[in-house]
Amino acid sequence: MGNLSLLIPIFLYLFATLALARWAASRKPSQGSFTQRYFLGGQFMGGTLLALALVTTYTSASSFIGGPGAAYQFGLGWVLLAMVQVPVALLTLGVLGPKLWRLAKESGAVTILDVLEQRYRSPWLLTLAGVSLLAAFVGMVVVQFTGGARLLSVMAGVDYSVALAMFVGTVLLYTLWGGFRAVSYTDALQGLVMIFGMLALFVGLLYQGGGLSALTGELAAIEPGLLEPHGPDHFLSWSFLMSFWVLVCLGTLGLPHTVLRTMAVKDMAALRRAMVLGTAVASVVILLPHLSGVLGRALLPELSSPDEVMPTLMVTLFPPLVAGLLLAAPMAAVMSSVDSMLLQAGSTLVRDLVQRRRPLSEPAQKRFSYATTVGLALLCGLLALDPPKMIVWLNLASLGALQVVFLWPLVLGLFWPRATAVGAMGAMLSGLALFLYWTFAGIKPLGLHAIVPSLVLSGGLFWALSLWGPQRR
Repeated sequence: MGNLSLLIPIFLYLFATLALARWAASRKPSQGSFTQRYFLGGQFMGGTLLALALVTTYTSASSFIGGPGAAYQFGLGWVLLAMVQVPVALLTLGVLGPKLWRLAKESGAVTILDVLEQRYRSPWLLTLAGVSLLAAFVGMVVVQFTGGARLLSVMAGVDYSVALAMFVGTVLLYTLWGGFRAVSYTDALQGLVMIFGMLALFVGLLYQGGGLSALTGELAAIEPGLLEPHGPDHFLSWSFLMSFWVLVCLGTLGLPHTVLRTMAVKDMAALRRAMVLGTAVASVVILLPHLSGVLGRALLPELSSPDEVMPTLMVTLFPPLVAGLLLAAPMAAVMSSVDSMLLQAGSTLVRDLVQRRRPLSEPAQKRFSYATTVGLALLCGLLALDPPKMIVWLNLASLGALQVVFLWPLVLGLFWPRATAVGAMGAMLSGLALFLYWTFAGIKPLGLHAIVPSLVLSGGLFWALSLWGPQRR
């Protein structure tokens, strides 16, 4: 059964998460339909809760496992690259937050597809958006399950499939228990765990390695390029850097599972507090894991997979009981992303793709919502049984697909009165087709990641079709 000293604190953490979910479920509102209560839970989030929930939803297995793994391989340049994610809370809440909050308050919108329906009134657009969201979320949830299971497998000595079952089971339980409200409170707890866990790991790493100067000296001896902005062999070119800035910063305005959080905030004052606090939280939970990944190479120069750097550091630097407690930090990152994606995917299937066409009774809504959540989790769990070697690339591909589908319809739909359904659908189809083709064919137009030209060309098509096509009446 693996190392009991590691597993005991892990089980305690999972139990605490389930207890908090149960408490949150008891506080959910009684008004509205089941899907309204389950998938949004009303406008209840204060500034602190929103900041923690938003950042933990965005940070994931890629940020705590895949990202540090890439930093281990490519050096300090990857840390610089990762830090562009820090303004995500400021960008999401500041740009889209006020409009989405008012829309949810006035119209009762519960999902991002509700927002698109209010703006464009096009069933074809909703179907395309819903199918794209489901496909991308399956890929992203597989990444999260893979990351979490690898953590437990490396650290606690349990079989990969057993670790995977633990993650799937725990996330399923607390998501089913309380819906969006329970997920938000557990995400806040997981945000606190991430902050304190990463602080402890970084301090332990510096202490064990003899300080920052000694660790960087070791890195220079291994590969001088690890300390340069462009990495070994100049892998991190300026075109790559610019592409990444678009993919993990500006493009996050098109991520439905993070944008959705703004619709549940209590008031504008809470929204403003969340912008400041969320930026501070993001600074800690993005900088420290990536910096630990780089510096960890000085202590662990020969790992079989770069993604193993974080769990191996925890086991190496700390006694088993403490390492088990620290493991809760990346576990929290995995769980906080998975629960939000499962809930968003479930709401897309139940509320957006089925209930709009065939109204369901309250009991039928509940049964279908629960069955959908279980089915999606089990499907992703099965796919995660055969994981890719470096999960960061699969995560970035799924992330980009969501962005090219949702960014322009959301941003231009909210801020440009002349935006039309024809323009939005043209942007979604062209952006997705170009992104997938260039990504899987390995083509980099002008040396850029596929996300940049895909967004530029699809945005131009959106503008042209909306300006010169038939206008909405």
